[in-house]
Amino acid sequence: MRQTTIAPDRPSTRDQLLTLLKKSEGLTADQLARRLGITSMAVRKHLIALERDGLITTSLQRRRIGRPARLYRLSERADALFPQQYDTMLSDVLHDLETLDGPAKVELVLHRRVQRLGEQLAERLERAPTLRDRVRYLAETLDALGYYTSWEQLDSETFRLCQYHCPIRRVAAEFPATCEAEAELYRVLLRAQVERRCHLATGDACCSYLIRAPEIAAAE
Repeated sequence: MRQTTIAPDRPSTRDQLLTLLKKSEGLTADQLARRLGITSMAVRKHLIALERDGLITTSLQRRRIGRPARLYRLSERADALFPQQYDTMLSDVLHDLETLDGPAKVELVLHRRVQRLGEQLAERLERAPTLRDRVRYLAETLDALGYYTSWEQLDSETFRLCQYHCPIRRVAAEFPATCEAEAELYRVLLRAQVERRCHLATGDACCSYLIRAPEIAAAE
């Protein structure tokens, strides 16, 4: 089950609870209830769900009087729910590298990133006996990596693969070599003709690729 990010507008009780924990070193259920203006029972229902999803951790806080209190903190996994600026930082670093060492060095760095992705995928796709299997394996792996990928078979030897999210969208828009290297990687891994039809970096709703067996493409 995919996690949803913290919504900036009209945050839900769950989002408010996560934000309070993010801005603290740990809070009890009673403290959270007071700050949210709801009952402790209602808070505990949310905490149970968050703990089940691996988004919070608990520990006991000893007190001078009474039983120890259970203290709730966010887990490392919860960091993914909050705004990230990784693509901005990476874009700035690449621009600095371009200024210092030229565009060729930037392209080399981007191609090495794609090469590492290819190494993760190569062994599994090499064992796939058909183009359909290779497309399916590629889509499943990209989806697991956060590309929100789907695929469909258009005819016996033609497929469409769509990516609805790009983890480095800003970088891709500013450095087109990133996308060109990925498209070439898909051609090598799938052993097929791969043609990009839509592109997130240019404002389309997704990156879509038309994939055809080499012999079909050559016959046209």
